[in-house]
Amino acid sequence: MTSRHSALIALSATGGLFVAALLAPSTAAAAPADYDVTVVADSGADDLDPFAFGCASINAGGDIAFRAGRPGVDGASGLDGIYRADTGTPGIVTIAEDGDRFDFLGNNPTLNDNRQVAFAAELETGGEAVLRGRGGPLTTIAQTDPGVFNFFGFDTSINNHGRVAFKAELDEELDFDEGLFSGTGGDVTTHYLASTSRFEGTDTRPSLNDHGNIAFDEVTPRGSGVFATRRAGTGFRTISPPDPENFAGPPVLNNVGVAAFATAFADDDVFVNALVMGRRQPFTTIADTRGPYGDLGFGPPALNDSGDVAFHATLDDFQTSGIFTGPRPRRDAVIRTGGTLDGDTVTNVVLCEEGLNNSGQLAFVASLDDPDAPDGSRAVVVRATPQP
Repeated sequence: MTSRHSALIALSATGGLFVAALLAPSTAAAAPADYDVTVVADSGADDLDPFAFGCASINAGGDIAFRAGRPGVDGASGLDGIYRADTGTPGIVTIAEDGDRFDFLGNNPTLNDNRQVAFAAELETGGEAVLRGRGGPLTTIAQTDPGVFNFFGFDTSINNHGRVAFKAELDEELDFDEGLFSGTGGDVTTHYLASTSRFEGTDTRPSLNDHGNIAFDEVTPRGSGVFATRRAGTGFRTISPPDPENFAGPPVLNNVGVAAFATAFADDDVFVNALVMGRRQPFTTIADTRGPYGDLGFGPPALNDSGDVAFHATLDDFQTSGIFTGPRPRRDAVIRTGGTLDGDTVTNVVLCEEGLNNSGQLAFVASLDDPDAPDGSRAVVVRATPQP
């Protein structure tokens, strides 16, 4: 059996709505483009827990789904929430926030162009579920039940047809078999099981595109690799062949069949972390740690259908981090720690794999050093739109 689910990203928070130009810090060259920036959610103005923010996803229209939560009262535990901020509409829409139904909500909600949000949850009554909603009643995609599922990978992926892809472990009666699944709220499709395939089973995030193809990383007897389901629905194509000497992380897949993912390998006995993209080998290197980046994490970059990318990275001083769009951080910086956002100093930023749309808009979470906030810091969810 593999680990239960992804750890929650904790950030500091509090804030207010504004529109401004986002530039690279003054110590760096200008970013590749200026951005019009809107704070769409704020832990102070929206009464959100500054330590419960997770990932933000953006769709083609600029709507943003994100994970946060309400603060607890008098030391009590808070209330997890999944929310959506819609373009042109003030305030936030609550997708899920029910302390009587949910015990924990997944860190990484996924959003489609129809404003449907998918996520995984631990249920207050026990067990887990994969769910989809727009702000009203939720549709259950799959739920743990005796004789069916034992637990789910907590990072899901939704496409514009409302189909949700997820990994899961089956119940004890099915020998805790693991595999890849998808569904729309009725029958669940099994794409592979560890017991009947070359894959050993993981609970990492798959990536589902609008053609129904699902890209995923898996461990095989020959090492870790990246694969995708075929359009015909039978068999798999290999994106990154398994290699015992290299690590391949969870991919993100766009609608033209290009995948992007993190990889790690040894180069002359030096450990290298890299972000790469392509349909198959040889891959285009987006960035690696042989230059000015010190760490690129092990999650994929955000990728759109034009092949544009954005990613979170730490520079080789191992103090400065930020969001970048290419291999040269001085030229390719969007925002960095130490810069200014909404009049306060940026202390941390988080960009996840669905944080970039086809218009080049970004959705990310920023922690700010705010002396006027109760705890001296606040977190905001940001929509950044490239200026013409």
